[in-house]
Amino acid sequence: MAKRILSAALLLFLLPLTALAAYSGDLSISNSDIRFSKSVVLEGNTVRIYATITNQSKQDLLGVVRFFDGDSQINGDQAISVFSAKTDDVFLDWTPKTWGTRQITVRIVPWEPQNDNPSNNTVSEKIFVEQDTDHDGIANRSDSDMDGDGVENDKDFAPLDSKESEDTDGDGIGNNADLDDDNDGHPDTEDALPKDPAEWQDTDKDEIGDNADLDDDNDGVLDTDEVNLGLDTNNPDTDADEVNDGKDAFPLDPKETTDTDKDGAGNNADLDDDNDGIVDTTDPFPRDKAPVAKTDFDIFFMEAQTPQTFDASPSYDEDGKIVSYQWVINGEKKEGNEVGYTFQKPGKYNVSLTVTDDAGQSANSEFQVSIMNLNFYTSLSLTVIAILLALVILFKYILPAKKHAKKK
Repeated sequence: MAKRILSAALLLFLLPLTALAAYSGDLSISNSDIRFSKSVVLEGNTVRIYATITNQSKQDLLGVVRFFDGDSQINGDQAISVFSAKTDDVFLDWTPKTWGTRQITVRIVPWEPQNDNPSNNTVSEKIFVEQDTDHDGIANRSDSDMDGDGVENDKDFAPLDSKESEDTDGDGIGNNADLDDDNDGHPDTEDALPKDPAEWQDTDKDEIGDNADLDDDNDGVLDTDEVNLGLDTNNPDTDADEVNDGKDAFPLDPKETTDTDKDGAGNNADLDDDNDGIVDTTDPFPRDKAPVAKTDFDIFFMEAQTPQTFDASPSYDEDGKIVSYQWVINGEKKEGNEVGYTFQKPGKYNVSLTVTDDAGQSANSEFQVSIMNLNFYTSLSLTVIAILLALVILFKYILPAKKHAKKK
């Protein structure tokens, strides 16, 4: 019995030595032989994995190395050829698609597996992949815009969803997925202002909803006035005559749009559109009243060789504006609202003013001024006055005094 026990013990001692002696090659790897190109691995960012394979045998060996992320192989096989008692390095690039703790496994597959010790052919390493939702190389814990949608996290309804950043109606559904962003009962596709629950229609497309807009159709007439006038608040041209209600003198009459003289009769029916007393058929300017040429000049006696100013400011045009002022003074032409002129000699001179309005119609005013040598007349007047004073003194004082002296 003792012999059997001794024999069994000897067999158990010799069995490992026998098995070891059976492997002529030995490609091996340990946990210390796995390295990563980055100390921090981020979701969606590529990292390079290195592995060092050691040949612990006395013969050159061939094989491949396989890298695994969990149960899934990363890329393809990496060939190795390792000299006796030497090492060979292999690497590949890995881009983790999700974040969290991952197990990376490196496995050696010898070309002659029957001659290789399988106990040191496989190692595994756990690594934590940091969350980086937008794959911008900044971990979420440090990223102010985690989903990379341009909206900072504290203002982003869905900071981890790059397709959503806003939830206008607060119903928990982002606006991009929500069919009615403002929850006003009008689908976004039919809502002119999909983020304003108080508005859904914008007739004139001025980005002010009809509920707040005082002129829904933007025709220049307030909605309240349109209602009072019987006009359509949603149609800028109620009578469909191609003239907006705000510019149409007769917004309910498709046959009339203009009343030049504002006499209540439309131009199409009015025989004298500008009410100038000339019927339209013979009026060269049927829709334009002639301007009025006037001056503020009311002194018609002037001193020769003294500068004078002629001013046409009182001129006017009822239905437009004056664009031209033409003067003719003593045959000399001048242009402008206000002009100056100096008459050199006494006499009578003609002055003419012609004004033209923006429609091309003109009006004229003519008058005459008398130019005198006032210095001569002034001197003559003073001489006459002096003579008269002398006669008064002579007849009133001197002659009566002489008569009184003779009587004595």
